[in-house]
Amino acid sequence: PVVHPSRYRDTHRRAPGPALEFLRRRIEKLLGEYDGLRVDHPHGLVCPWVYRADAPEPLPAVRAGARLFSSPHVDDHPELATFAIVRPAQLAPAGHPRYADDWVRELSDEQVERYAVAFDLVMDVVRERGLERRDIACEVLSTCPEPLRQVLERHGLGRFRVTQKADPTDRTDPYRSETARPQDWIMVGTHDTPSLALVLPTWTRHVREGWAVYLAARLASPSENAPALIERFNADDGALCQAMFADLFAGPARQVKVFFADWLGMTEIYNRPGTVHEENWMLRIPRDYRAVHTEQSRRGFALDTPSALAMALRARAAGAAGDCTDLAGALEQHGRGPR
Repeated sequence: PVVHPSRYRDTHRRAPGPALEFLRRRIEKLLGEYDGLRVDHPHGLVCPWVYRADAPEPLPAVRAGARLFSSPHVDDHPELATFAIVRPAQLAPAGHPRYADDWVRELSDEQVERYAVAFDLVMDVVRERGLERRDIACEVLSTCPEPLRQVLERHGLGRFRVTQKADPTDRTDPYRSETARPQDWIMVGTHDTPSLALVLPTWTRHVREGWAVYLAARLASPSENAPALIERFNADDGALCQAMFADLFAGPARQVKVFFADWLGMTEIYNRPGTVHEENWMLRIPRDYRAVHTEQSRRGFALDTPSALAMALRARAAGAAGDCTDLAGALEQHGRGPR
């Protein structure tokens, strides 16, 4: 449950209230046992989506919810006005979806500080433990409301970019690798998506061609130009799969994350989001993972790290000073994929 906003501060003692004390103890415990922290949906610490718990049907209640600190004049949740940080004039025009990233249009520095109270505390504990920003991963997926974006900027933190979810023909799609920033985490999939080995063969010709064109533009090099890459990606599932891995390393994001099902090229499903299934969360790395990885790398469906790095290196070096040909060639010699 979302902690009550009135419990953030003890106004009489001018000190953190029980809600922030609870959060501090929880983060201290986590960082006392692990050397990093993954914050799933940090929206909950900044701009949580709340809804009526006493509604007879939960799904309609969730859809009719609102953001706790961003609802100064929502007719069906008038009580939220008490906790609003923003003013009505700072919100989108009437009729705009209140879940939209741009529901809040602008914020002052003082307002950002108020949104950041809980997240600032998390980062205080991180620094007290001697950790750095790179030790913190924030699982921000499809939505990133303006208050959350500014709070993450405040700490130099990024979001997740899940490239298989991107529309390669839409230049504004936030999942495209080229939209990433250095502080972001980039990946082809997560525990909630099918592996590339499973999903790629299901793509229509139109989707495949869009990806082939996009990846060729990203990965073309003097040794293999874009038209040749497009032809190869359209003809070979394994080549297209490896190109998607290489794309992770060719972009600006400095943190690359690979879920084990993608690393091994597995075709089993780890989790089916929003669905109750007896096999959800049960998939494990097989005992013969080395043999599995070798075979799936040969086919192109497992992450062949040397080959992916070599392709990314050639692409990045194409427009840069210096020659990385020897290094890329040495990496390719260590790769398992088809030559």
